[in-house]
Amino acid sequence: MSQILEIDITDDITAIRSRIELVLPGLIQQARAAAEPGQTVTPRLLLVVPNKNKALHSLVNMKLLARLLKKRSVELALVSQHPTVRDYAKEAGVRVFGSIRAARRAGWVSQTAEIIPAEKTEPPTLADDDTPAAEPAPTTAPARPRRRKRRQKPRFVLVIGKGEVDILQQLLALLLIAVLAAALALAAVMLLPRAVVVVTPQPRPVQAELVVHADPNEKSIDYETASFPARVDQVELNVRGQIETVKTELAPVGRAEGTVVFINRTLQEQVIPISTTVTTSAGEPIEFITTLTATIPAGVGAITPTTVIAVEPGPQGNVAAGTVNRIADPRLALVARVINDEPFSGGTMEPARVVEQADKERLRAHLQQLTYQQGLEELQNSLGEQEFIPPETLQVIVLDISFDQFAGDVSDFFSGEMHAVVRGTVIGGYNANRLALAALEQQVPPGYELDIEGLHFAAGEVLDVTEGVVTFMVEARGRAVPVIDPHQAAREIRWLSVGEAQARLSQLYDLADTPAVELQPDWAAQWVGRLPFSPLRIEVVVNPAAVPAAGGS
Repeated sequence: MSQILEIDITDDITAIRSRIELVLPGLIQQARAAAEPGQTVTPRLLLVVPNKNKALHSLVNMKLLARLLKKRSVELALVSQHPTVRDYAKEAGVRVFGSIRAARRAGWVSQTAEIIPAEKTEPPTLADDDTPAAEPAPTTAPARPRRRKRRQKPRFVLVIGKGEVDILQQLLALLLIAVLAAALALAAVMLLPRAVVVVTPQPRPVQAELVVHADPNEKSIDYETASFPARVDQVELNVRGQIETVKTELAPVGRAEGTVVFINRTLQEQVIPISTTVTTSAGEPIEFITTLTATIPAGVGAITPTTVIAVEPGPQGNVAAGTVNRIADPRLALVARVINDEPFSGGTMEPARVVEQADKERLRAHLQQLTYQQGLEELQNSLGEQEFIPPETLQVIVLDISFDQFAGDVSDFFSGEMHAVVRGTVIGGYNANRLALAALEQQVPPGYELDIEGLHFAAGEVLDVTEGVVTFMVEARGRAVPVIDPHQAAREIRWLSVGEAQARLSQLYDLADTPAVELQPDWAAQWVGRLPFSPLRIEVVVNPAAVPAAGGS
């Protein structure tokens, strides 16, 4: 069983633990109910962490959270795109996904897993006396349980002269005081002026370029040398291919054909199978094979004709009459004789493409290119999230190569097979982005902060590949947004006129346009014309940063 729990941007580690404790009993109970008899189902909790939540920007908090879930026998994973959270999660042994969709696609949570929003798991509010104390440092002796103070109910006594009123009169007096206090507070709220100020920050584009080194021998990120770990991967392939031959010369093309006569040497019927080899006897034998099965009638001297074709092409198969007189199979030679009564024809020399020695190097290069492309494709299919492999790092290590034809063979194509290993360096884009992020943060001017949502990283030109170490450019672009504290801004503009307040805010912060100021109620704008004296009566609303103009970062 699995559930997805969202946390709030303002949650600290205590609030996060409280939210988890609220959902764990139900999750564990569902896992037990779903388990078969004798089977244990481990419940899974996917925690969605907003980018601006700072609670898990601490390795200690991350390890405490991982330990809490491990004690409860619950698997924990996070959804976060913030580099610091992802880094600390990996160190604490907690799996991290870029989105809920990625976690579902990886099968870590089911498609029907319940998503519990933050508002459904609000941490309980404690009374003043119930504020939990800080966790004591671990000691060898067990900590004594803290005793809760018992709250005493306040007693109210109204004394008139020397006597006391009864309890009913006290309650009526208290009720009257409460009503009067509420009425006075409401009147103050209704009468005191209130201001709403809306500001829109103007972001500044920032960018950085740096040279980084992906080294398979590195164990961790080195910010001084801009180096980070990489890994070497390889795949073994058998690739077939062919090329067209280009050399043309006169070559034996046509095969000679003719008719031979088989003569029975016995009294029984004899069968000469198809593809029986017959040859000439003078000089170097020229071979022919039968194209049909021949049956010789019974009786010595009985004959039957059949057609034959030369084994090798060329005019040497155009033999004269009476020269084909041997049967290659000794067993058939005992029961029959062969002779050609007429000369053979059809063996010719014609212009044809033939295999030459240079074709081997051309085919080798072609097979190596095919192996490179197929190896790159298979390696890319095996990459993990945010990983890439520069094509410049690929090596094709040829183990063996075989050819289907030989030099001098007549053929329009030259084919073969290559057995090779394709090896390359796999780079984790996450590590490169961490270095780029550090360089980008150095470009942020004072009074600004980097907008995590607007970051863009891109791998640039590969500068060098030496012994598996890849040196390449990384480009980082983003937006620096002015840091506007609403409470500080309210203090800066209290008791100023509308125009002065707008000018003051535009002077303090880089804004996209003139701040909007609204005074409430209407009589305050007409008669007072100034913002409230108390900053508590000024609400400063900070809009999302304006979108940069075309051509910006």
